[in-house]
Amino acid sequence: MLEKISSEAKVGAFVFIGIAILVYMSIKVSGGLEFGGEGYELYVNMPSAIGLDLDAAVRVAGVEVGRVKKIELEDNKAKITLKIQPHVIIGADFSVALKSKGLLGERYVELIPGSPGSPTLMHGDRLTRITSYTDIETLVTVLNNVATDLKDITSSFSGVLGGEDGKTLVTNIAKNIEDVTFRINALVKRNDEKIEHIVLNLNQFSSSLKDVTNAISRLVNANEGTLNESVNGLKTATAKLNETLGKLSSITAKIDDGQGTVGKLINDDATHKKINKTLAGINKYIDKAESFRTYVGYRAEYLTESSDTKSYFSLRVQPQKDKYYLIEVIDDPRGSVETKTVELTPGTSTVITTTTDKVKFSAQVAKRFHNLVIRGGIIESTGGAGLDYYFLKDSLRFTFEAFDFDSDTKPHLKAGLKLHLGKYFHMAAGYDDFISDIGLESAYFGLGFEFEDDDIKYLLSGGPPINM
Repeated sequence: MLEKISSEAKVGAFVFIGIAILVYMSIKVSGGLEFGGEGYELYVNMPSAIGLDLDAAVRVAGVEVGRVKKIELEDNKAKITLKIQPHVIIGADFSVALKSKGLLGERYVELIPGSPGSPTLMHGDRLTRITSYTDIETLVTVLNNVATDLKDITSSFSGVLGGEDGKTLVTNIAKNIEDVTFRINALVKRNDEKIEHIVLNLNQFSSSLKDVTNAISRLVNANEGTLNESVNGLKTATAKLNETLGKLSSITAKIDDGQGTVGKLINDDATHKKINKTLAGINKYIDKAESFRTYVGYRAEYLTESSDTKSYFSLRVQPQKDKYYLIEVIDDPRGSVETKTVELTPGTSTVITTTTDKVKFSAQVAKRFHNLVIRGGIIESTGGAGLDYYFLKDSLRFTFEAFDFDSDTKPHLKAGLKLHLGKYFHMAAGYDDFISDIGLESAYFGLGFEFEDDDIKYLLSGGPPINM
């Protein structure tokens, strides 16, 4: 059968088989990826694709993962289409770079991985991160520029040193060096004698120093007895010091054993507790004493109905921030008004009104709850109670008082506002005894001041207040 096949047919079959094997090997070497094969496409725009050919390799960490399918121009940049093997995952933060195999090898596309958790690119996505490397052409251009600069420098040197002028310049430099050397040599020769004198003086100084050392040695030998006495005195002092240290050691040993008052004080836990309890009580007492604040004040209220001025002298003792005691002396020009009915004749009577006790006093206890203060006690020499409500960080206060609950007259009611003008001064306005049935109701306007004990010390001493 084979004998009937011609030699030309055998050669053709052999060539066909060889081509098939060659194609198969090419596909295996290229990773089995053709333009029409499986995989997905990615795009990248680069400033230049010089040296990059179609079907160039696409690599990740040196491993081929795809091929360059297309290179075209888009917006004056090279748009490169990459065909990536289907099982290869490319992240959105991968960087793209053009590299070469060796110094003059073929160019390929290198994909540089980013972070592991970045999103995965799909078919038709675009790579946006470009990494530039210096290519061979750029390197050759830089080397060419360096060579040109070196040529210019050598030309400059040649222009300076070449010809008769250059020779003259070199000759003058050599002559100047020779002249400087000659002058230095002459200077040394002229000062030979001075240098000898310096050496001689050094020798004499050494001899003098040796004589002084010998004299000191003789002085020490002559006073050896005195030195021995000093050494003996030092030994005696050392012995006394050792004796003292021994006594101190004995005392500390007794203290460690708990002997004596100091030993019990240090080693007895019960003593510690008693002392700590006592100190805690002292500290608590001192803290309470330091927390006490005393305020002295005065205010005057002008009564518009009677054209009189009502004066208040106050002493406020504040042991706590939310509690205080208030004592006041009041000079009221209207005095305490008393009324009584007098029978003139059977069946007829009259009401007699008398005014007494123009000087009154108040003694109140006050407790604060947030912005509300409740106080009570004696108000203007009668029983009563009051409310204060603070606004605007305590700079404005509404006040209301009710006192003098006499059965013959209506209670004395007073309401008003007090505005603080800084730390010390304030002004007030309101209505006093506004439900009076004997004609004592009156609007009032007032001014006043209040000083803390430290402020009074400052005013009296002329020094700054002491803040504990």
